[in-house]
Amino acid sequence: MPVVLGAALRASAPIVALHLTRPAIELPDRVALGIPSHFEAARGAYVMRDFRTDRARHGTVFIRGTVTTANLVSVLPELERSGLNVKIVAAISPQLFALQDRAYREATITDADRWDAMAITNGAFKLMRDWVDGPIAREYSLSTDWDSRWRTGGSLDEVVDEAHLSASHILAGIERFVSERDQRRAKLSVVMEAIQRQ
Repeated sequence: MPVVLGAALRASAPIVALHLTRPAIELPDRVALGIPSHFEAARGAYVMRDFRTDRARHGTVFIRGTVTTANLVSVLPELERSGLNVKIVAAISPQLFALQDRAYREATITDADRWDAMAITNGAFKLMRDWVDGPIAREYSLSTDWDSRWRTGGSLDEVVDEAHLSASHILAGIERFVSERDQRRAKLSVVMEAIQRQ
């Protein structure tokens, strides 16, 4: 948060809105996991895990939120073991990301990344639309409003589980996203063909 707040204040934004939770999470060993420094958050978005070049690409995962990110980080070894070759982008602030130079923005998130993607967020899916959007992405994304209902409350673990954002839900969601890639691409092809016929 201090890194992102500092970047926002340097940008001379007339309004700075913070969305901050303080759950007790274990800080990851970024060096051991190959995750860039937390200072990259000042750019608004950064690649936490890029595609492996020796495997077929399976799509992009946009992640936002403290607990959701911690839970995703906890399943990174399983993604590697299972050969789930997804790119993971920390989607922090679309406004800060828009301030980055074009070369950085295009290297971080391509048009293909946005179309062949899912979101994992501790907020509503519509708050991720600066990163990924559309009915196909919505179908595969994990968000607190997955069932269009308010969460009932309880302990942090109970709320996270009910929101389908636990580590096991995240792993299962990514596994489904990867296993159904051909179906997603077929749906996108149908949409593109319909556009061309108009």
